[in-house]
Amino acid sequence: EEEEEEEEEEAAAAAVKSSAITNDERDDNKNTTIEVKLNSETKANLENLQGLTRSRNAMLANAKEVLPKKYMNKYDSFSLRGTLYQPKGNLDTLHSRCEAILPSFRKMLTRITKAAGLDPEKVATWQGKDIMLTSKVPYTSLTVAPLKTKARCVEKAENEYDGDVTRLIDIVRASIVVADEDQLLCVAKALQNEKIVRLKNRFKEPLFTGYSDALYNVEIEEIICE
Repeated sequence: EEEEEEEEEEAAAAAVKSSAITNDERDDNKNTTIEVKLNSETKANLENLQGLTRSRNAMLANAKEVLPKKYMNKYDSFSLRGTLYQPKGNLDTLHSRCEAILPSFRKMLTRITKAAGLDPEKVATWQGKDIMLTSKVPYTSLTVAPLKTKARCVEKAENEYDGDVTRLIDIVRASIVVADEDQLLCVAKALQNEKIVRLKNRFKEPLFTGYSDALYNVEIEEIICE
């Protein structure tokens, strides 16, 4: 016990001495090196952050050269209704209606893709490499995704919309991949003939990762698609 008391007294004295360091002494110690040891999890997180930063910087540098300036200047983001909702009803009814309009959605986007001079079935590439949707499946000029599953709909509604399934506006979704600005403008022009309810021009306002695109929501038979 006496040894513990002595150690505590010495620690207290050291703390008092440390707090009494003058400004001049601090100036003298400006070049002091402090070694910080990180655990493996922290190191991994920092490495991931560095990788994300490098990827973002590379993407923004590339975007500075190739992003469609004409498109950004002509098509502003907008929403006709503020928050978008699907028709009222339960998930089973909504999912059935989405399945029913899927052929019309595909037909519309096939027409638009061809109007831009693209082959809907051709694999999309960039700098000679396939653009991958998954590790094994590449994007094509037109990629119509399968309907979002009911299980995934429930999960997203609960996590993001307090269980409100009418907020799910991406059950029917697709991507059109273009090679240049002229094709993008052709797609945008063709879409003006459809019922667009919202546009997010993320060429103007990229995501924090540097990713950018034009995100349209169109309405077909009261169902909002993405």
